This record gives sequence, C-alpha cells and structure tokens, in this order.
Amino acid sequence: MIMKLILKIAIFFCFTKGIIGQTLLHPDAAVALALQNHPIVQAADFEVKAKLSAEKAAYNLPNPEINAESPTGEFYAVGVLQSFEFPTVYSRQKQVAKAETGLARVGQQVSENELRYLVRSLYIETQVAEYQSRQWAERDSLYTVIANAAARQFSAGEIDFLQKSWAENEAGKVHQERIAAEQNRSVLRQNLSVLTGLTDLGTLLPLVADTSGQDFDLSGSPAIAFAAQSAKVAERQVDLAKSRALPNFSIGYLNQGVRNTPMDYRFRASMGIPLWAGQYRASTNAAKAETQAALARAQAQSQAVLLESQRARTIFANALALVLYHEREALPRGQSMIAAALRMQSAGQVDYVTFLRTLDEAFSIQRDYVEQLSILNTARTSIRYLSGQ
Repeated sequence: MIMKLILKIAIFFCFTKGIIGQTLLHPDAAVALALQNHPIVQAADFEVKAKLSAEKAAYNLPNPEINAESPTGEFYAVGVLQSFEFPTVYSRQKQVAKAETGLARVGQQVSENELRYLVRSLYIETQVAEYQSRQWAERDSLYTVIANAAARQFSAGEIDFLQKSWAENEAGKVHQERIAAEQNRSVLRQNLSVLTGLTDLGTLLPLVADTSGQDFDLSGSPAIAFAAQSAKVAERQVDLAKSRALPNFSIGYLNQGVRNTPMDYRFRASMGIPLWAGQYRASTNAAKAETQAALARAQAQSQAVLLESQRARTIFANALALVLYHEREALPRGQSMIAAALRMQSAGQVDYVTFLRTLDEAFSIQRDYVEQLSILNTARTSIRYLSGQ
C-alpha cells in the first residue's frame, strides 16, 4: 500500500507539464487564427475601406442646377448654374478625410491588439486550467487510494471511525474539485476554439514561466497612437472650420436678353460674402476647443499606459520572485513533507487527520506555484498588450 502511495506522489510531482499530442497549438498560431476569423477584425477592416472611399468624396461639389426661364416673356432660355466653396475648403476636407482614414487604421491596430491580448490571456487561463485539472486528477487518484486504505484499516479495527470518516470526506472533496477543474478546463478550451475557429485545439504548450524580455517600447502603443491621431483629426477640423469662413462662388449660363444677345453677356457669376462672421468664429472656436480636449486626452492616455505598464512590471517582478522561490525552495520542501508524512503514517506515528492535513499543506504549495505562474505570464502579456505587441 505504501509503495502505491509513493508511486502516485512521485507521478504527481513529476508528471510532464505538457502532453505530447499529434498537434501542438502555439499561442502565436492561436493569435494568427483569431486575427483571420474574428468579426471585430473584419469590422475594423471595413471601417478602413469606408474611410478610404470617403476620401474620394472629399471634393463634393453641389449638384449643378439646370433651369428653363423666360426672362423676356417671349421665349424660354435654358441655363445652368454651378456653385462651389472656396478652393481651400476642398483641400482641407481632403486632409480631414485622410486624417480620419489614419484614425481608422490606428483603430484597426487597436482592435487587433485587444484581440491578441484576449487570445493570449485565454490561452494562459486554459494552460492553467489544464495544469490544475491534471493536479486534481492525480490528487483524486491518490486520495481514493488513501480512503480505501482507511476503510480497510477501519474494518480491521486498526483505526477509529473519526479517522476513516476524515479520509473519506477529504477524498470526496478532492473528487468534487477534480470535477470542477475538468469542467473549467472544458469551458476554456471551448472559448479558445470559438476565438481561433478550430474545432480541435490539439495540445497547448506546457505551462512554464515566461521570463523572456519584457522591456517593450511604449511608443508603439496603439492606445496612445489612437489618441494622438484623434488629436490630428481635430486639428484638421480647425483648418476646415477656418476655410469655411471664406467666400463661396457660383458661375452659370443663362440668356436673360433677346435671342440674339451676344454670348459674352449670357454668363453669370456671383460670390457669397461671409457676412455673419460671428457664426464662423464660433465654429472655429468650437473646433479649437475640441482640439485642446483631444490633445489633453492623448496626454492622459499616455500617462495611463505608462502607469499601467509600471504596475504590470511590478506584478511581473513580484511573481517572478515567488516563482523562483517555489522552484528553489517551496516545491522541494513540499515533496519532503509528503515523504516524511508517508513514513510517519506507515510507521503508525501519525493518524489520518494529521497525515491528510500535511498532504493538503504540501499540495497547497503546488497550487500557489501554479497561481504565481499564471500571474507572471498574465503580467507579461499585459506588458506586451500595452506596447502593442
């Protein structure tokens, strides 16, 4: 019996962190699949196409007017009239349209970056869930052996009812934890399948500490770029508002005299005078205020990304220290605790209550280790997200 317990404990602590399968889904591959299939990426792409089409409509002249009049009361004369804004209006409308296209492109980067973060975070959650599922499966198998052994010892009169009940109760709780862990693992795999479009995810990479470089450049942050581009759009709107205060024009053709009126006198031209300067000034001031607000939002966004990055780096550093501590000291100590508890229980020096409490304490070290792994990898994913990677 003791040899079986030792064997199961050894399997629990030495089981491979990944299961070799026919297919292996790398997190970068999961991200690439999500970027191909997710509707939010498609929506962002259509948004860019819409803005590119809007650029072509920047030079939107009013429709020409074709009319028929009888100026002299003797015949009808056909005329045409075309109105247009001051030329700078159209050039600045084009600038606004290009700035909005740039904003849509940056928005596309924001959407893709958010999706990458979502997939990578879900990938880590699934890795943790699979790790924990295997933990609980091993522990459930071990506690079943312990509960059966306690039942036989009780029947033989070697232990009392309290020790038998304690062993069976602990085994029951562990079994329920195993079921919950397996359900959580299944749900997370389904969620990852939805994002990637894969019906069969295959095998994920094993859960290990991701300690690769985390010194990413925040200047590439899509969130910062989006706020900065929004400010550029607002600046272009100011230029457009100013140009609308300039005169507009119209030219046309209409014979308002007798039939044989010379051609030179059949044309007409007019100019709109921006007499109501107050309303143009108000529009310009409103655009300027919006620009100042956009610049302030861009500055606030930069500060927010910087603070969030510092927070993520602090979490990463703390988690890394705890992971290294667990690997260097806590996990070996937990194995020693289990080995000592097994020897003492085999020698009859401890009852089942003390024995199972010792096992629970040792297994809690492994749970803490997995939790710190999750925190570590999630923090690094946050740093990558903030830097746009």
